[in-house]
Amino acid sequence: MRLRFTLSLLFLSAFFMAANAQPVDTAKNAGQLDTLKIVYFGSSVPYGIGATKNFGYTSMFTKILQQRAATGVGKNWTTVNKSIGGDNTIKLMKRWHRDFVSQHSKYVFIALSLGNEFVHEKGLSMYEQFKANLPKLITMARDSGYVPVITNCYTRNDFNERDYYYTKQMDLWIHTLDVPSVNLLGSIDDGSGKWAAGYWYNDGHPNDMGHRELSYAIVPSLFDALSNGKAQPKWIDGSSAEIGKDNKGAIVFKPDNMVHSFTTTIAVKADGKGQIMQLKDSLDHLGLITISDKGVVKYTSPVKDQIIGNIKISDRKWHKITLTHFYARSETALYCDSLFQGHIDERLVIKELSLGGKKDSNIEAKNWLFYRAGMNIDEVRALNENTLLKSSLELYAPLDEKHVSLKDELANMAQSTDMLSRMMQ
Repeated sequence: MRLRFTLSLLFLSAFFMAANAQPVDTAKNAGQLDTLKIVYFGSSVPYGIGATKNFGYTSMFTKILQQRAATGVGKNWTTVNKSIGGDNTIKLMKRWHRDFVSQHSKYVFIALSLGNEFVHEKGLSMYEQFKANLPKLITMARDSGYVPVITNCYTRNDFNERDYYYTKQMDLWIHTLDVPSVNLLGSIDDGSGKWAAGYWYNDGHPNDMGHRELSYAIVPSLFDALSNGKAQPKWIDGSSAEIGKDNKGAIVFKPDNMVHSFTTTIAVKADGKGQIMQLKDSLDHLGLITISDKGVVKYTSPVKDQIIGNIKISDRKWHKITLTHFYARSETALYCDSLFQGHIDERLVIKELSLGGKKDSNIEAKNWLFYRAGMNIDEVRALNENTLLKSSLELYAPLDEKHVSLKDELANMAQSTDMLSRMMQ
């Protein structure tokens, strides 16, 4: 009788231990992951709330991937959306095994915001909770052989100035993490931490147009680059390229797929007037970034409005020029050495950018960057301080013409498959 009672206790103990045990990480045990599968893992915005039939930005990005595969440009990716409305970092960790690990996917797209972390209601403590938990999610993925991609934090219509400050600070931090990331805020921000006018469904969610802008912030070839083993970019200590001569031809960059919001920045050194960059829009209208007769930077839009700077840069010293465009709020701004030079109201769809190709003054250039999102002044200042921001980075060309650190002077270090080319004019 005592033996039977003891066996019963052992059986019940084993039953309850099994019932309460954490699920086994199938990545470690099965050793077999779908290397062309992405799981979208987040809250209501990545689920698609606010979009017609919930066909939100992650679904739109999946369609971009499918179109790239159909034309032979990209790999044949499959995606699954396991996002749940209201989720935050804590809830995501609790359902990690149930909803992500069970998918046997190599890639996880972690998409959360400070809104669901209750930063608006509770402030700093929730900001710190998000900042503490996001690295835990990244580590959970990497320790088990998964590849994480994360989004930065975006806006809400009920955010106040403090919430906006926390959002921008969090995003600056995410920019610098050793993980691929997406600058969602830079595609939809109205400049005060709210959705751009006409791009929202309700306080917490974008509408169809808003979701479209979010989808364009993701580098289309990001997952192809990751699949190819391309590493996170790091600053290259190299030389520069002479772009004021026409003997080598223009250095041309064509962003992948559709681009709305964008930022491009480049360091230049010059001794007089000349052309730094040419921008071509979807209607083949040409815009220019030049150094004027007075030695200041000037932006001439493809629709012919102009921004004329007030800092002399034809002094044979290095200056960083940044042009940033917010499509949703119809604004382009020009910065020189992080100092605001002016802005104009416009909407652009840029399809090509190029350096040089004309015989001008002696202009040297290095560290050409292109992002698929607009940037606020905090980000522009970080760029000027030589912080390599990486969210939505599609191009980082060191332009190491003398091959100090790179064999290829046209190398693109960003996690994309985009390539630079030379074109004689």
